[in-house]
Amino acid sequence: MEEEEEEENEAIDECSFRSEITKLPDEILANILSIYPLDSGSKSIALLTGLWNRTSIKYGGTTLQVQVFESEIGDFLVKFDENNPLKNPRKLELHFDRGLIVTVSIGLNKKLSLDFSKGNQDYPRQFGWEILLNTMDFPQSPPNPFYIKTLKLTSVNYLTCELVSNLIKKFRYVESLMIERCDGLRSLRIEGLAKLTNLSVRDCPDLRSVFVECLELKSLRYRGRLCWFSFKNVTYLEDVMLDFEGPGFNHLNHGLYDRFLRAIRDVKVLTLRGWMYKEVVGPWLFSGEHEQHFRFSKLEDLWWIDSCMDDHNINWLFCFLKFCTSLKRLFITIDPHSRSAGDHQGSNVVENGRLRKLKVVKMEGFKKEEDVMLFNERLMEVFGVEPRVVDVRKGMHTRCLIRIPKRQAIGKPRGSDKLKFCYKFVEEVFGNRGLCSNHPHMA
Repeated sequence: MEEEEEEENEAIDECSFRSEITKLPDEILANILSIYPLDSGSKSIALLTGLWNRTSIKYGGTTLQVQVFESEIGDFLVKFDENNPLKNPRKLELHFDRGLIVTVSIGLNKKLSLDFSKGNQDYPRQFGWEILLNTMDFPQSPPNPFYIKTLKLTSVNYLTCELVSNLIKKFRYVESLMIERCDGLRSLRIEGLAKLTNLSVRDCPDLRSVFVECLELKSLRYRGRLCWFSFKNVTYLEDVMLDFEGPGFNHLNHGLYDRFLRAIRDVKVLTLRGWMYKEVVGPWLFSGEHEQHFRFSKLEDLWWIDSCMDDHNINWLFCFLKFCTSLKRLFITIDPHSRSAGDHQGSNVVENGRLRKLKVVKMEGFKKEEDVMLFNERLMEVFGVEPRVVDVRKGMHTRCLIRIPKRQAIGKPRGSDKLKFCYKFVEEVFGNRGLCSNHPHMA
């Protein structure tokens, strides 16, 4: 009984506090919110939303109050620098009509996040989105720009995309742009002629086309359904993640990806799913003169995701490795939920090649030790190379595969009739820096 009375009194005190604090002038509330710590919890922040409940955006035949949206976030950004000498992360929430809520957070190194996922998401209408970045050199440049290096946009929909687009025009020096979980987003157009070096688009299920015009883009990471890409002034991509979960179209035409594939020929780090190579990249490489003249000659790290590593899938991987003459590290991740293209005519024929620079193969998700051993022998047979093979399994220490003389072999592992050599796994202790870290496709 005493505990219940205590909880009841706390609830009354909280309501009383909220009632009193919302009577404060808007300027004072804004100052309080601008210095509220990020890790203080949404419960405490909710006590201070009176100001934002009175700031609404009208929809349905009326003009969006863009200036209100920009003003509140602008004040938050300015006061982050003025009132936060230690640069601790800060967060506030803006509440609008129709249950729309945006969580705004800013942290170290000028990183700004606008997240609309907490509010009402029942707006399924599809939309196209045009984002203009770093437009400060144009005559129409707005006064008093904000200096944002990293911008993350989450769950933007057709009701909020205009607000965000107008706000972005006031940002300067955006180097990294991340767009995530935008339901209804059908087409995306990004123009950042200067400064933008990193672009990430993830988990936008309705997205069908992406246009990018960026002079300095170095990193492109995409996760979702296969869509149509168009590049302009994109000349040198170093890190490309093509984590396509499946085709976004009923009929795949590899010819539509000619300019896109040419744009990634000089990548140093590449993530690719096996089915994407089998159904799009492979047919393109083996068409016309590409097979003789096209090479991923600068590719050093390849992250390959596949449903399994049976004979057909290994052959498809090896077909691709023929084009990767400078490869140093190969990372294979088995994802049982990944799309499998199955067997195709010609996939059983793999000509020998050379991978003189290959030093490490990291294999993650293999269920059987014998599969790791067999893969190693196939690699030696086709490419004449024996790199350090690292086996990573959930709940186990990272291990390295080594060959041993037959006299040292204990027991006979299953599948040994297919093996030419004897092996054992030893726990990795040194020399494994960076091999256990997760790639962005695993995030």
